[in-house]
Amino acid sequence: MISRLGNEGNSRGKDELASREVGIKAIAEALQLSASTVSRALNGVPGVNPGTRRLVEQMAREMGYVPNLGAQQLVGKRSNLIGVFVPEFDHGKALFYDMFSSIQKALQSEGKDAIFYYVSFSNYAGQRLTESVHSRKLEGCILFPAFSERHPIMQEALKIRVPCVNFEGVVGPHCSAAMSDDKEGGRLAGQRLVEAGHRVIGYINGPPLARVSQERYEGFKEALTERGIAHAGSLIAEGNFSVESGAEAIMKLREAHPDMTAVFCANDLMATGAIARLQQEEGLRVPEHLSIIGYDDDMHGTFITPPLTTIRHGKPSVISLLMELLSGQPGRKVVAPPQLVERRSVASRQDID
Repeated sequence: MISRLGNEGNSRGKDELASREVGIKAIAEALQLSASTVSRALNGVPGVNPGTRRLVEQMAREMGYVPNLGAQQLVGKRSNLIGVFVPEFDHGKALFYDMFSSIQKALQSEGKDAIFYYVSFSNYAGQRLTESVHSRKLEGCILFPAFSERHPIMQEALKIRVPCVNFEGVVGPHCSAAMSDDKEGGRLAGQRLVEAGHRVIGYINGPPLARVSQERYEGFKEALTERGIAHAGSLIAEGNFSVESGAEAIMKLREAHPDMTAVFCANDLMATGAIARLQQEEGLRVPEHLSIIGYDDDMHGTFITPPLTTIRHGKPSVISLLMELLSGQPGRKVVAPPQLVERRSVASRQDID
């Protein structure tokens, strides 16, 4: 049966098949399988041997099989479409670009495709998720940070019981959570700065109601407390995850605390803004005058000067969790540990002194 997939002698068979519309029965005949097995393999139905599924998919590609999506939807079959809902914050700039490609590739490896939707975080238009699920026949959804359980889009997903994976710890019968331990990430950042000898450390926060902002600061403060360092409220400046807000916040912190020697930023974009403002407009060098550590390990951190020391998210498999839900398994939560990524934006106080 496998020999049928070899190159020798296949061209004549392919030419013959190309002259007529290729259907499930033709693939079944070519592989000496039942039509029902081929149908289940092509439609992602559980219970098909993985090797058989790969064999069917390969033969379908070679034979030029194209599923009739319209017919599938008319009879209630799978669309293989997954909606990915991405928040837009008040500063008008969408984040998480570096996650798009990996999610799309992982979905395609499962025979699925992604449709990306940008959604206002603070002014969500009610029922958009429901309308998208019904109009595009979405099989499932991925809700990016920071759509928490309180956010209306998450409430909507739970209400309509669409298979859904989120990053905010929400779990239900049809809902799983893929999380990085943000409190631990904040603790790692605080620990790194304290171990470098810093004692007066600023914190540039994200939106204060966002879970990630709260947990990153909680872990950061915990690391300082363990070393006997109290963190004053005047050492916190609020940002909104944008470059511009980081640039503004660093100046507020320096004005309030000219003795400050280090800053932890709740994301890399704000850290980038802080570094740019310090070096381009204030004539200060990082880390010689001020150490800065970010969070996210996004694509920009390696290209700024100096390259940014940051916290990299733990990465549980979002797509694996989604596929579990699509196969009928109940929702669950997976939490992965983050890690410190050491570059060149943090210096020891001893080295500077």
